[in-house]
Amino acid sequence: MDNEKYYESFDWSSFKDSSSNFKIIAQLIPEDVNSIIDIGCGNGLITNELAKKFKVVGVDRSKAALEFVKGDKIAASCDSVPVEDQSFDLVLSSELLEHLDAPTFDKTVKELKRIAKKYILIGVPNQESLNKGNIQCPKCNTIFHRCYHQQSFSVQKIEKLFPEYKVVDTKTCGINVRVYKDSIANIKQKLTPAKAWIPYYWAKKGERNAHCPKCDTAFEYEFKFNPIAFAMDSLNVLLTKKIPFHMVVLMEKK
Repeated sequence: MDNEKYYESFDWSSFKDSSSNFKIIAQLIPEDVNSIIDIGCGNGLITNELAKKFKVVGVDRSKAALEFVKGDKIAASCDSVPVEDQSFDLVLSSELLEHLDAPTFDKTVKELKRIAKKYILIGVPNQESLNKGNIQCPKCNTIFHRCYHQQSFSVQKIEKLFPEYKVVDTKTCGINVRVYKDSIANIKQKLTPAKAWIPYYWAKKGERNAHCPKCDTAFEYEFKFNPIAFAMDSLNVLLTKKIPFHMVVLMEKK
């Protein structure tokens, strides 16, 4: 799934999602850190703030996004960053890893380990139910996550991904969102049309514009009430709880 064209045309001047995580990220940075590389820095909301205190380099493949990064920056893909091994005290990656396909994800994890001298700090969705966000392109019928997420994370998964590191601290933040059981989502999406896949409690909330990563079609995904979908959503509410949407994890090399 390649969204390079989408991210180049994205209105980066209006993107502010990462700013809500800055305080948590700043709190977790150890006192002995002097240099930071922010991989997948986007328009530099976090990078620019960190640069007030640390030596920071922002990395992103979107040249359009990098225009807003005020300090040092590198245009590069997250799975191949042109810097030396162990060249930064701390490697930061916030709101990136969840967007990567499997091959790119595996290479990026290796890059984080290669570049980090001592610490890795990542910000990702907290135990996200990926199927909950599925929508379907009306032109080519491709099913994809409405925010283009392809990876889900828990502390346990992060520990398995980074066995060479120990988890020093974990903090959750952001709005509370309901966990959605994959088994229920799978049933709902098999038995109902795509317009009913959005949970009913999402129906009147937020932006619903989408861009198909396969055929490049821009569209607005609709919501249409469906009794089976409503029943599935109601069952899920009875069986699950709400948790903070975001998770920030600090790791130190063993």
